[in-house]
Amino acid sequence: MSNHEDLREPCRQAVRMAQSLGAQDVEVFAQETRDITTDIEKHDLQTSSSRQETIIGVRAMLDRQVGFTCTNILEELEASVANAVQLAKASPRDDNNRLPGPVAFDPVPDLHDPRAERCSASEVVGQAIRMIETAESMDRRLVLGSGEFSVHLQTRCIVTSQGIDLLERSSLFSCFALATAKDGERVSNMAFQFDASHSFDGIDVTRVARRACQDALSSLGAERGQSFVGPVILSPEAVLDVVVSLLSFQLSAKNALRGASRWGSLLGQQVACGDFHVVDNGRLPGGVATQSFDREGVPHREVTLIEAGTMQGLMHNSYTAHAMSIQNTAHASGGARSLPGISPTNLTILPGSSSKDDLIADIQNGLLVNRFSGSSNPISGDFSGVAKAAFHIQGGKIVRPVTGTLIAGNVFESLMSLSGISSETERVFSAVLPYLRLENISVTSEKDAV
Repeated sequence: MSNHEDLREPCRQAVRMAQSLGAQDVEVFAQETRDITTDIEKHDLQTSSSRQETIIGVRAMLDRQVGFTCTNILEELEASVANAVQLAKASPRDDNNRLPGPVAFDPVPDLHDPRAERCSASEVVGQAIRMIETAESMDRRLVLGSGEFSVHLQTRCIVTSQGIDLLERSSLFSCFALATAKDGERVSNMAFQFDASHSFDGIDVTRVARRACQDALSSLGAERGQSFVGPVILSPEAVLDVVVSLLSFQLSAKNALRGASRWGSLLGQQVACGDFHVVDNGRLPGGVATQSFDREGVPHREVTLIEAGTMQGLMHNSYTAHAMSIQNTAHASGGARSLPGISPTNLTILPGSSSKDDLIADIQNGLLVNRFSGSSNPISGDFSGVAKAAFHIQGGKIVRPVTGTLIAGNVFESLMSLSGISSETERVFSAVLPYLRLENISVTSEKDAV
């Protein structure tokens, strides 16, 4: 569809079709996307691809029974609507199957950069070439083992029988670089950097590539670490892998209803140290996941989930909000291919009062982990894996890069005993995260591992 406003009419028609077939409540959610991506592999351009697709999902309700279908063929929309109604008739009744009503709100500004419409494959390739050239200009020992520059254009439209009729366009420019350095037999740890912006001028591929390369060079000559139980500082990227998956799971009202969330019944109780604060804001200025409304057309707002270590609330969509008799927090997630789920938007762990250097200065024997490769169980809280791009801390200073080092602990216990949260934060994909200092973490050199 060349005219993005044209998405509204088939959505409106689908609502009317479903109602004519007996549906009492109807939601039609459409997405039109266009992606242009160039990949880097082994310091060379590999592929440049362009993809465009329109998908329309239909959710029909009869007597609190739900049927859902989707199609990417507009000519088959009528059949898809009929199938959704038929599926609803055959589905079990659930009184919590509800659609939200319309709420007035101001759209988030600056989500769409018109330049994205004019962006060509050659321009995207040019950005990837700049990343490779940046690495080559810094040091011949550097290699971009992997990287990407992409342009993502999206139009979302939702029309419901409850009176919601919304359309929003957005653009997202993103890139990442994974760099290594090699000097003879010495090979660095892999270093990763990412950035994204809704505007073309807001992303700097040179900066991303340079930071990844600098991190790779700093870890040349890494040696085996040592085994101990003690403090470990997680970088924002490592915090994403170790901590955020648990937060997303434990703070989901869907998991609370299923009895899978340990925190589901702990509203108003302590779940972390007193300096730990978590908010989620779907309207965060410049946020990667920023949008005006969620998958169900409910306007986003800032929601406090944990304050001073105390549980303040869960993330809800319309189903869980009705089931738990609580206000919808606009966390319905997903696209036109499926029924709404629940996930955070721009999840943010608020900064602390100490700098990263201050956190390091208090450690006599510890580890700084910039990347983590392993498992973090969001139910038990147990995590274990390889500390990548890691540095040994001794006497309050970073003394050397280390390799072949494993870390293990429990996130629930670590959050209760957190000994430091940095004043610096970084955006890692859609999350905004500080450095966290964890205590009593098991650190094992692979030479000592059984």
